[in-house]
Amino acid sequence: MNKFKNQDIGYGNIRISNLKLEDLDSYLKIEFDAFFEKLKFIFSNRKNAAFGIIRSEIAKNIGTGRYYNAKIDDRIVGIIEIVSRENIESHIKEFHNYFKYLGFHRAVKAFILTAIEIPKLDNRTIYIDNVAVDPNNRRQGIAKKMLSFAEDFSKRNGKNALKLWVAAGNKNAYRLYKKFGFTELARRSSGIAERYMGYRDWIYMKKEIL
Repeated sequence: MNKFKNQDIGYGNIRISNLKLEDLDSYLKIEFDAFFEKLKFIFSNRKNAAFGIIRSEIAKNIGTGRYYNAKIDDRIVGIIEIVSRENIESHIKEFHNYFKYLGFHRAVKAFILTAIEIPKLDNRTIYIDNVAVDPNNRRQGIAKKMLSFAEDFSKRNGKNALKLWVAAGNKNAYRLYKKFGFTELARRSSGIAERYMGYRDWIYMKKEIL
């Protein structure tokens, strides 16, 4: 039994819960609005192919307890991925899905780059990925509430640390994480990351869960 499947918490007017299949296209719209520059490099600027691959992969893994959305009045206004050792180990990733949309050479590139994204975690750590808020609902504290959800999730499931990477140039996100209690573990500079995500300098951050 997947202990992460039935997560559902209210934070004022916002409800955060596991992503459901019927909400997947709304979830992906927010993801693509926020991260398409990164996805362009991975998927050779082929937006429809990227959408098809990611949609298929999330649908196949929707029950792993990795994907969550924040809703106001049943409308998705934010998304977050909560990555644990458990849902990494159960995650299904199939090359033929990439090949179907991209052909062999582009599929190899995209498959390798998306595999590199998967962090190595111990049993007590949560990695936070792909935090994004709908452009029409920013500056309403939604991202902070999703971080609170990740912290509460960690406490409920016996985890003692949250970790994430943030671009040094993404000042708003960096300030949010600092205010939420994250501290710096390391800084990295990478030409590949600059091509991949548009930022050369990255900060690895951690928050201890007490």
